[in-house]
Amino acid sequence: MPIRRTYWAIGLVFFLLFVFSHRRNNYSNDDNSSFPPGHSQQQQKPSPGRGGEDLHKKPPPGPPILEKPYTRDPAVLDSHSNNPSTTSFKPLTVPNTSNHYDSLIIIPTSWTQLQNRVWVRETLFGIKNNLEPCARYNGNVIYKFYIYGQSTWLKQGIYTAQYMQAQVRSLHGEFMEFDDWHFTNRTVENRHDVWGDALNWAVNTFVPQEKIKVDKVILFDSTSIVNVQKLESLAKQATAGPAGLLMTWGETPTNPFATLISFPAATQILKNRASIEEDRTFRDLITAASIYYNSQIVETVKVVQGEAPLWQGDIDQVPTSAAVIGLVHQLEDWSPLAQRIAVQPISPCAVDPLRNKNIAVLTSSYIYADMCMAEAALPSADNKRIYAEKHGYYFVARAAEFAQEEFRHRQRVWGKIGAIQKTLPHYEWLLWMDMDAIVANLDQDVRAIIRKAEELNENKQNEVSIIVSRPLRDVMLNAGVMLIKNTDWSRKFLNEVQRRKTWYNKRPSYEQGAIWEVMRDPLWTSGVYLFDRDVHTMNTFPSFYEQGDFIVHFAPAGCPAVPVIQALNNIRSGDSIVGVGVEPPKPKAA
Repeated sequence: MPIRRTYWAIGLVFFLLFVFSHRRNNYSNDDNSSFPPGHSQQQQKPSPGRGGEDLHKKPPPGPPILEKPYTRDPAVLDSHSNNPSTTSFKPLTVPNTSNHYDSLIIIPTSWTQLQNRVWVRETLFGIKNNLEPCARYNGNVIYKFYIYGQSTWLKQGIYTAQYMQAQVRSLHGEFMEFDDWHFTNRTVENRHDVWGDALNWAVNTFVPQEKIKVDKVILFDSTSIVNVQKLESLAKQATAGPAGLLMTWGETPTNPFATLISFPAATQILKNRASIEEDRTFRDLITAASIYYNSQIVETVKVVQGEAPLWQGDIDQVPTSAAVIGLVHQLEDWSPLAQRIAVQPISPCAVDPLRNKNIAVLTSSYIYADMCMAEAALPSADNKRIYAEKHGYYFVARAAEFAQEEFRHRQRVWGKIGAIQKTLPHYEWLLWMDMDAIVANLDQDVRAIIRKAEELNENKQNEVSIIVSRPLRDVMLNAGVMLIKNTDWSRKFLNEVQRRKTWYNKRPSYEQGAIWEVMRDPLWTSGVYLFDRDVHTMNTFPSFYEQGDFIVHFAPAGCPAVPVIQALNNIRSGDSIVGVGVEPPKPKAA
């Protein structure tokens, strides 16, 4: 027993010594936490990087990569106190009407990284949803996601397991809901492979196509958290070369997480792209350009390289002065890290003070599991977006309200009512159009239809809040095209529609039957105007279509994708759509 107690005592002593030593080391590190690695009062042991490598040491000897060291401006890059203050996010109230932007921000991202794009929109640009979209980019920055695919983007490919059907359906929805992307169908093995193509598209296609001017291009992928204000502040402090400035931030000189390039330098890099990439081991154009311009005897483009931490998991190890954090993949890390480096959203568009007096064209962006409308959905949305832009209206597409109907145990089409209810408070009027309805007459102003309904309304004491039509041979209205005004009456009407549970799964009318039932109730007839037995004013089936009709609604018994695409192609080419989608007469029984 005495011997056993002795062993326990010795063990306890060693344990306490270990704990004390460990805590002393931690306190020592805390005391030096205000000093960057390698600049502490007492030299600290560098923290290991991936695979235990020392991130603060130069890479081991290898192939001659850098002909001369990277240009570093100590006043800009080595001052860890350089943390420009950022003010709280305030919506932009004064629009930029010059078509000249401080920065064009390009974010290369895989088509599968939908959630990353959600993070970037909200964190960097203050965009939480698409209920109030940018009708035009009239802020001081303009941005685009450069989305790359991994296989052929054809309809037959969509049905393969390779595409992961759920992801594709969500991607289609995103494409309809946001107008902030460019898609390129190419296989990408490394995230940097596409940076050069993204820069080329931005400079040589997007800028001239939009007829805009930009001072600089900022490029980073959708797993990087970036404080754009800090990048721009650092760029202002740097001295550009005769042909411009190229700045990069990364874990190492050959692993950039973000880059800022003055527009003259960007054009110079693309002009010399073949020479820059010749005999280089890097597929990354930005790294190759840094090496290329550093190797020149006479400086043309000045290269400045800054450090950016790779996200390792310990937020306390991320310096608050950092402008960029690389490879952040988990949603739970995004917000804390953005706060850590004081990211403030930059609004790409000014607030429209007259939005609540305007009209929004609203449609579904939900792709059903049968993928019927997968090929036609985006062209149909573009048709509605073009119409809205032509008349100064907004365009909104919604999928979430349809998806949630699965959990409410009723037909997905009921999501139409939820989408209307969610969007209506933001506008004066909504023009709801089903996905299989398209605008055939782009010159028709929907306000003329509203005025017509108000003039024809016999009960002048009651405001017209909902405008619908009943086709010639139908027993009830058709809810594929509706006009809804933002009034207390219409909101209560929609709530009443939601209460009609007998129609939740009642074929074939569902929500349409509920609307018809409510509007025929004497308590609810006063605010509805019905274009009765009207097949031309606002909702026309293909068999009744005449040249000049406003909206054609393809609602066959089967999938409407083929006639929708054919009609849109005809409209684009200036051909008539008379007869498109008209079902051939059934043969008479002998």
